[in-house]
Amino acid sequence: MSKGSQHNKKPGIKDVVKVTSSIIQELQIAQERINEIYGVIDMYIEYKKDSEKFKAFLDERLKEFKANDNKKNESTDGTDTDGDKEDAGVGAEGIRA
Repeated sequence: MSKGSQHNKKPGIKDVVKVTSSIIQELQIAQERINEIYGVIDMYIEYKKDSEKFKAFLDERLKEFKANDNKKNESTDGTDTDGDKEDAGVGAEGIRA
């Protein structure tokens, strides 16, 4: 075979399935680790016995993040670019997070 034909070889379905399965497995492992971290955080909050104070803190931080996101998402002409309104340009609703 020449170098040109080796370079243009496309992956077969078995290769695609193998890579996809590997990616799915890695994502599942990551999700399990994230769930473990959530559990540890929950236990720590319970240990400190300040869940109400922590909830209030989170609510305040969420308000700050939303305010900052709204400022960043505004386009140069000042129109609303929030995903909760209908986007007349493409006729899609709520596709932005």
